[in-house]
Amino acid sequence: MPVIDRIWELPEFTDLVDHHQDVIGRVVSSEKEPAGSHQFHFWGADDALALDIGHIVVTFSEEAAVIGVVDEPRRFSDMHSFLDDYFDRRMEIALPEDGPTQRPEILVFTVNVLATKHLRRDVQSNRPAINGPVYFATEAAINYALGVEHFDGSPIPALMHTNGNYVRDAEGNILLDVNGHKKFQKTPLYLDENYLLGPEAGHANWTGQSGLATKTSHALFLTSSIFQTLQRSDTSVAALMFNVKGPDLLWLDKPAVPVPGMEALYDSAGARGLDDDQLNAYTSLRLEPTPFDNFNIFAPFKPGQEPQSYSGKVDLAGFSDQQMLNTHRNMSGQNDRVFPILWSLDRLLAYPHRIFDHNDLDDKLFGFIYELREMGIKSIDQLNKQFEKINQYFETPDENGRTSDTWNGHHKATIRKAQNRFKGLQDKFAGLIANGAVDYGTTPMVDYAFTPQELRVVDISACNTNVQELIVTSTINAIWRLAEKSDMGVDKLIVFVDELNKYAPAGGEGGLRDTLVDIAARGRHLNVVLLGAQQFRSKVDGEILGNCGTSFYGRIGDEEIINAAYRSISETQKQELLGLSKGRMLVRHAHYRSPLFGTFPYPPSIPGIFGQRVFGGEDGPAGDPVDGLMALLDKYMGDNAPRKGEVQAHADGLDREDIERVRSKLSNVLNGNTNRRSNPWEMMKRELANSKEAKRFT
Repeated sequence: MPVIDRIWELPEFTDLVDHHQDVIGRVVSSEKEPAGSHQFHFWGADDALALDIGHIVVTFSEEAAVIGVVDEPRRFSDMHSFLDDYFDRRMEIALPEDGPTQRPEILVFTVNVLATKHLRRDVQSNRPAINGPVYFATEAAINYALGVEHFDGSPIPALMHTNGNYVRDAEGNILLDVNGHKKFQKTPLYLDENYLLGPEAGHANWTGQSGLATKTSHALFLTSSIFQTLQRSDTSVAALMFNVKGPDLLWLDKPAVPVPGMEALYDSAGARGLDDDQLNAYTSLRLEPTPFDNFNIFAPFKPGQEPQSYSGKVDLAGFSDQQMLNTHRNMSGQNDRVFPILWSLDRLLAYPHRIFDHNDLDDKLFGFIYELREMGIKSIDQLNKQFEKINQYFETPDENGRTSDTWNGHHKATIRKAQNRFKGLQDKFAGLIANGAVDYGTTPMVDYAFTPQELRVVDISACNTNVQELIVTSTINAIWRLAEKSDMGVDKLIVFVDELNKYAPAGGEGGLRDTLVDIAARGRHLNVVLLGAQQFRSKVDGEILGNCGTSFYGRIGDEEIINAAYRSISETQKQELLGLSKGRMLVRHAHYRSPLFGTFPYPPSIPGIFGQRVFGGEDGPAGDPVDGLMALLDKYMGDNAPRKGEVQAHADGLDREDIERVRSKLSNVLNGNTNRRSNPWEMMKRELANSKEAKRFT
């Protein structure tokens, strides 16, 4: 037998090859398709029926083992055209059974090289594979090919790779799974901590179609993996996430597997839990399927239910009325982890491009806003008093009996415009902005320092777009400033942003986009890592993607995958991504020479929709939208306001958005209404009726 057929018996290579399994093929090269240092081909043995795309194999070069991942499979025959086969088959049917044998075919696989291991550790070999046997790779070979032994940081389990060879016991017997099937070899795919969380490289990005429970689920699984791995190395870590989809991230402190006594509730809610395969995957990855214990949620108030100011101040010290907050998790008994977000005017004045329309924010208006900031205006109450003084100044004639057209260098028209725009600010950012200065006391704030292993979720799922964008912008900027001052409270911080294309679009500009680009560029040096997810990778700013050391791909639509953002993925992998199943992903990492497919178990926490059913008692929107109408009527009518049942009767048939639109319109009208004889309830009934009529014709 040629030496090359037994080279795996050398001590340096014996642990790389599954020698219990027969040879699965032989390397083949031709004049047109020679073997190269980064790619080679082999024909598959007839009995290698488990061999498929994504499997990892081993073959040899001179004094070196070549490890690669199977890519494109192709079947060859000696037919020159399809027509030849047609006529050949017609003739074969006419021949007797003992006629000529079937025309031979050959199944050829393309392999992308992951690594080459030389006999000497001090030699880096890139020599192509020679025509010789091909074997399935062992777990040791896969770890070598992915550079695990050269990781600078802790290896973080990210996915589980499934190969085509079988798992055997000490005697060489193939093991069976719970269904009696032969168990395939599964190997953890690790990420290098220093190339995921910095400082060598950093950040990760997920791409895939929405609604497939893959992007967010894997981000949660990976966050749990990071928490557990870094805890073993005494490195403190925390995470900040933004919840944009209903109760998606609101029950991460509740386990996926029910505790004793909760089984019936989980079952009635449809919660799937974790099956034996999922639990075995956690064991193989050396992780525990435990939820996030140090878990906190922050949310603004429901529109119209912001606390009123007293003596110019809104006191949130000891806040405990979570039912006023605009979140699905506001019910009694389950809201001890939920805290308010409420800002004074000065917080908004720091982001004029977010609170005013682009066409309104000219140099004159911006100059007046800057003047207000320099004057120390911190609240709506202070602003209104200042406008009263300015209006009185314009109305007061000088010694010559003339009134001025300017105040502090600002023209009257500019100030009138500003007053008009500020008037609608509380409605535009309903639930987020208070009249007075906000005093949190000892109540936790969304942008305060983190504690080790803390997962902090900012719930903006029920907010309008204006509130969402301002909260995300302000919070990330505040956290970034903490990082620049080394005041985060932890060694490493993860910031997870879903719908990344919305906040950092390709070709876009703006405050948040600039901050996210800055985090992507400098974050790994300041121990802040950006985890971003989106449906369309091609719609995300190129600077952010270019700085991501790790990328994950779920199922992708054909209209997206033809984009240049996927040029590093082979055509075979692209075709696989078009129909990828739930729980399976393609990963690119800084240490990997070629992307790899892998699977992951469900996250260790109960999915949000099921958590809402089990622990929240409902799965509808946060609170009753009619409450916003009631708050408005109570504000302007007091004891004369109608009962809630009467308001509900008139709002029946309208959805949350319709009701919120009515509330928003009336709030704006009533805020500037000086006619004390008008009846807010009559106005509301007319608007509700108009909305129903409009809905009937749409």
